[in-house]
Amino acid sequence: MKYSRREFNKLMVLSLVTFSTSEASEGGRSFLRPPGALGEERFLEKCIRCQRCIQVCPKRVIFPLSFAEGIKRMNTPVVSFRKSYCNSCLKCSLVCPTGALLPVTEATLDIGAAVIIEKDCVAWDWVGCTVCVDECPEKAIYLDEHKRPVVEPEKCNGCGICELKCPSTSIRKSAKGKGILVKPRQAGTLPRDPSLHKKRDTK
Repeated sequence: MKYSRREFNKLMVLSLVTFSTSEASEGGRSFLRPPGALGEERFLEKCIRCQRCIQVCPKRVIFPLSFAEGIKRMNTPVVSFRKSYCNSCLKCSLVCPTGALLPVTEATLDIGAAVIIEKDCVAWDWVGCTVCVDECPEKAIYLDEHKRPVVEPEKCNGCGICELKCPSTSIRKSAKGKGILVKPRQAGTLPRDPSLHKKRDTK
């Protein structure tokens, strides 16, 4: 997908915003990267900032990282689910010319893992909201005995549809953000298990 000059300028402006999913640090994987991304340090060594993954994304969830995050990371691609979600087309990992993004399948797709933000989650206080559970294509979220959402990280592929659809900010005036966010997997978090991948209904 090609961007017009106006669209690309908008893209650059959006990239100046600090994404809620980015937690800058020198070690580990600090940002949500496109599907197939290497570990952060190797990714930074390989990525040539060619923007091909950004241009080919049909859902436009990949953006160039702002210079505010440092010269080393400037213009490298990051994923944001503010306006859309990953539809698992996997085009980004196929067009990367350097191997910074490795080819993946729907079963091995692993952008990150959804995390419940208790202070902003509607179901955590009021009960009744099941949007993230209903929308999750991998069935990686269920309700506990108190009707509150729980994420099974080994099933989650980080597609972001739960974050996109979460209604917390429109329902609760006190909510400062979404009740669920996709974040990079932290140390100790279970990795995604490809054997638990739920095949899409092709009907």
